[in-house]
Amino acid sequence: MRTKSILTLTGTVLGLIAAALGAYTFARLFLNPEPAVVFWTTYGAATPLPFPVSEPNTVTKLPGRIHSFTVSPDVKTIAIGTSEGVILYDLMSRKQLQSLNAGENAFSVTFSPDGNQLAMGSLIMRNSEAGTPHLVVWDTSTWKILFEPMLGNGDTTMFFGALAWSPDGHFLAASDYGRGLVTFDVQTGEIISTQEDFLTSPYDIAWSPNGSRIVATGDLGYGFRRWRIDTDESVRLYDPHVAAFATQLAWSPDGKRIASVHADGVLCFWTASTNHCDGYIKAHFLQALSLAWSPDGNQLATGGGIIRIWDTSTGNLLRSFGLNDGSIYSQLEWLANGTLISLETGYADREKTVIRFWKMATGETIMEFHGASGMYGE
Repeated sequence: MRTKSILTLTGTVLGLIAAALGAYTFARLFLNPEPAVVFWTTYGAATPLPFPVSEPNTVTKLPGRIHSFTVSPDVKTIAIGTSEGVILYDLMSRKQLQSLNAGENAFSVTFSPDGNQLAMGSLIMRNSEAGTPHLVVWDTSTWKILFEPMLGNGDTTMFFGALAWSPDGHFLAASDYGRGLVTFDVQTGEIISTQEDFLTSPYDIAWSPNGSRIVATGDLGYGFRRWRIDTDESVRLYDPHVAAFATQLAWSPDGKRIASVHADGVLCFWTASTNHCDGYIKAHFLQALSLAWSPDGNQLATGGGIIRIWDTSTGNLLRSFGLNDGSIYSQLEWLANGTLISLETGYADREKTVIRFWKMATGETIMEFHGASGMYGE
């Protein structure tokens, strides 16, 4: 469960380029690194399932711009991080349950694996462009603060990005502008692991399913970093075919592979035991900013100007949907019940922010939460 906010290009530009090029080679696969077996997939402009024309089932219009969301493990509650704090809704009654830290620019929210805690990464804004990083963890039964460490070296103009719980819920990894990435024992407040010397502060973090390793973006070059949490020994994963930085990372449910999407639209499948990119797909024409494994690990969803679903063993495109008019899908979450949830965001002032719950087979939306437009939600 992870979140982030990244500048995006508009779907209008995407459509103009696609129309100008017509049919083009769109996906290239490298499924075996030694020796390389190369597959080429050629098709024209994307033809996703039609975007719903019926009036969407909008739950509410939030007062701030939506930055992130997280769904509780029992799939009863959604917490939404906005430019005006965190707001929680009951997904059955669709009524508001709680509002937390109103006025803070909440960029990251994530439930612990047991749902008993909620973490938020925010900026306490000092002006329209800068604020102080703030990390807080609440008890979800009482909404009392359990953990609130000191972070950073003063105000920053960058969003406060990455948070990730360990699978057992004991540890919380967070980006820190002063120290790179730190991992806390939430019960004791102790720092159990630190990684430094990132090119930029990590804006996405993912734990291995067994809780022994972490991967994070923001490393040198176009690679990303993986390390053991007990020793802080690290390796850098890099492939020469990748020509842009990783925007999001996710371990497969069985822990054998790591998927990464990149700012040039590339999707890579890495074998964890060899650190090789054994599956390379040009998944989106311009940018890929989000991804989510299916619960069984057989499929992977990626988000760019549209959402695409891929077969993780063959690299074949299975379906696509969600074409929009200028924004991009910056967060995806694939629930155990098969529902896919997306966050659609845009950078221009006219772009709204929307959370959508999708019917995978038809490309229809089950319900939506709408946020404000503009970079800061004003």
